[in-house]
Amino acid sequence: MNNPAPSKNPSFGRLVVVVALAAHLFPGISAAQQSELSPYSRYGFGLIGQLHAPSYAGLGGMETTMLNGYQFHPNNPASATYLNQTTFQASGIGNQIQLKQGDASATAAYGSPGPLGIVVKRNNGKNALILNLSPYSNSGYSISRSDTHDGIGLANERYEGNGGLTAMNIGWARVFKGSKFVRAGGDSIRIQNNALHLGIQSHYIFGQISRVSTLDIIDPTFLDHRSRFTAQHRSVSATAGLVYDQLLRVRYDDRGDFEQSVSLRVGGVFTPSTNLHSSLASIDETTQTLGGIPVPLDTAFYSERLNHRARMPRTLSLGSSVHFDRNNGMRIAAGIEYKTSAWGAVASEFAPEMKDGFNWMAAESMHLGLQFNPGNPEQRHPTWGKTTYRLGLNRQLQPYAINGHQVQTQAITGGFTLPLVGSRSLSRLHFGTEIGERSTQAGALEETFVRFHIGVSLMPFFKNNWLIPRLYD
Repeated sequence: MNNPAPSKNPSFGRLVVVVALAAHLFPGISAAQQSELSPYSRYGFGLIGQLHAPSYAGLGGMETTMLNGYQFHPNNPASATYLNQTTFQASGIGNQIQLKQGDASATAAYGSPGPLGIVVKRNNGKNALILNLSPYSNSGYSISRSDTHDGIGLANERYEGNGGLTAMNIGWARVFKGSKFVRAGGDSIRIQNNALHLGIQSHYIFGQISRVSTLDIIDPTFLDHRSRFTAQHRSVSATAGLVYDQLLRVRYDDRGDFEQSVSLRVGGVFTPSTNLHSSLASIDETTQTLGGIPVPLDTAFYSERLNHRARMPRTLSLGSSVHFDRNNGMRIAAGIEYKTSAWGAVASEFAPEMKDGFNWMAAESMHLGLQFNPGNPEQRHPTWGKTTYRLGLNRQLQPYAINGHQVQTQAITGGFTLPLVGSRSLSRLHFGTEIGERSTQAGALEETFVRFHIGVSLMPFFKNNWLIPRLYD
């Protein structure tokens, strides 16, 4: 995008006033997929990969091995085989963000939808069909500042953007299980020793992002300037997920009753590099502001490319976790995960408007997560005692370097999953919270955000399990 004052590109080194950060809840398709009203979303495709299903948001955004039987992860098709049966899930997100630079500050609260999908799976079956729709990136900001320029006097600058990209997934997953005999008292019993979960899904990314910058000169003898850039993107790829479960140790008492076990999970998710098709339009206009509304007078520059070809980066996630189970219902799991996307390797093929004002770099993130269920089922609360609790940490580097400094995010997370006891099914309510900050370097714009995730996963009532053949007519 061509800015009227390139030296004042809002990398926020000279930000004077942040005036407006506001959004309505679900005002339209493009705005509804926004999960961040951040000035850092101005660059490239906007902020990428910020959304997760609630239970995984509470684990610091882990997606490889910290999986459960009540909610699947949209980014990992192998997670579908951990579900007990057909599951529909949906979620919403509430956000509050505070921006600060020097003495200037702004605060906004807004909402957005989260991932939505369904997995079709026979009760305790080995195969699963995946249908899912979730936000991929988002761009939503409104920044204003005033400054005095030599020769023209006081001028107002405005930078606005909206839109985002959505990911649609259709996939299939299958689990392969191994077993062995172990000693239990004076006898032997057959148990599951290991399992290999495999999944693959389409990864169709589509959507539109728009940016507008306006220079409004207070002196009416000077004309104003406006630059507009609109990009529609679409890309088709595939995502593969793999998780391997290995039982490390198990113990049974003399009567053959289970006592405790320890297992290890390792896994990964991979999305290869693929083609990106973009329709791009840029226009620079001379305008005159009348009643606060810029009226176009003349077109200084116009460019349109209806099918620009580029590449999307390959993405790889690797993780491992240890799971401890006891016969009183206590379960503890802890894991670590690393994720990288090679945005720098494909940046040279992006259109010039997709590289203006920043440098593309490899995106990286590190995630830590802890999940536990309390034991002693006879003494615990009928609802809270059956709840799964989660804690997590993450550190992310967005693929954008502004003035040589990469955008980075740190967050601490938490959450829990409640059973819907009255439903007499395995349906669950999920809650997740993220508290974090985002910045580039000392003295730059600093963002502090609090994000609340709430979701539901619905499963059939146990007397109405789907995909089970009837025993009678």
